[in-house]
Amino acid sequence: MPQKAKKFWEFRASKMKNSAELLLYGPISEESWWGDEVTPKQFADELKSLGDISELTVRINSGGGDVFAGQAIHSLLRSHQAKVTVYVDGLAASIASVIAMAGDTVVMPRNAMMMIHNPWTFGWGNANDFRRIADDLDKIRESIIAAYQDKSRIDRDKLIELLDAETWLTAEEALEYGLIDEVDERKSVAASMKGGMLVMNGVAFDITSFKNAPKILGATVVSNAAGKEVNPQVELTVEMLAKQYPDIYNAVKQEGYNDGVKAERERFKALQELEAPGCEEILNQARYETGETAEQVAIKIVNVLKSSGVNRLTAAIQDAAPVNQLDYQSAAQVKDDEKDRVISTMVRVANQKRGVK
Repeated sequence: MPQKAKKFWEFRASKMKNSAELLLYGPISEESWWGDEVTPKQFADELKSLGDISELTVRINSGGGDVFAGQAIHSLLRSHQAKVTVYVDGLAASIASVIAMAGDTVVMPRNAMMMIHNPWTFGWGNANDFRRIADDLDKIRESIIAAYQDKSRIDRDKLIELLDAETWLTAEEALEYGLIDEVDERKSVAASMKGGMLVMNGVAFDITSFKNAPKILGATVVSNAAGKEVNPQVELTVEMLAKQYPDIYNAVKQEGYNDGVKAERERFKALQELEAPGCEEILNQARYETGETAEQVAIKIVNVLKSSGVNRLTAAIQDAAPVNQLDYQSAAQVKDDEKDRVISTMVRVANQKRGVK
């Protein structure tokens, strides 16, 4: 009795009415579908058992696998009556990218990846056998080209060029070619390189068999003289942070905004405590033009009060006296070297009135 093939997919019920989810994480088919009539039928039966659903979400994080499995899944999803929304949760490479083309809407986070290439295989036999294999691969490529072009607006010659080159596409590039419909700015993919393994959102992929290593942002790993992998020191700029880690960038930006609003409110309160007759223009300039602090404005206010006569400076000093902050004398006797003491007193009194120690 033949051993039952291991399932590489998972259908899950959704909390939303008339909807379901298909999870495709890891290799597409642990065992080949070549000549296997059981596995594709099982997949089709499970899809059918979902009933009359109107929404099907497909989540992909896969380096590819069996081309026949991928083609069968693509066809089944394309012919399904539900609206199919595909999310690339990291990587959609090789035949996994073909499956993604089944989506009515295809969404990728900014630093997710898609890889497209010509089909390839291993073979043995004589020259006639290899000629037949080459012909088969050409036919398979035509079916793959059709899947990409059904979804995208990409020119056939350009598509063949990308397939020949084994092209790793960013979300922006995939969007430009029409292979996806939307770049999800809200989500970010955790990506790293370790040896020949590409790790995306916790799933490891062996990419040593591919010709071109993907350019994963922020995931470069180098080796030191002893051959040990080390993380290179990279100078992070605001632009890099915004592009590679938009969630972190937005959170920091919002936190900075909140702190700025709070600091500005505190500055206005402190300036309000320094209000004195004849100093309105100085305070308004500080509030709305110069951005000066209470400490900086206090110096100007002391100079204004001092130059305008004894009574107003004396009144300002006496205002501080009840809280025992200053042993004052007649304003006429205030000297320039006492100015700092008066300023500090005014600031401390203002802070005490606001409840700030």
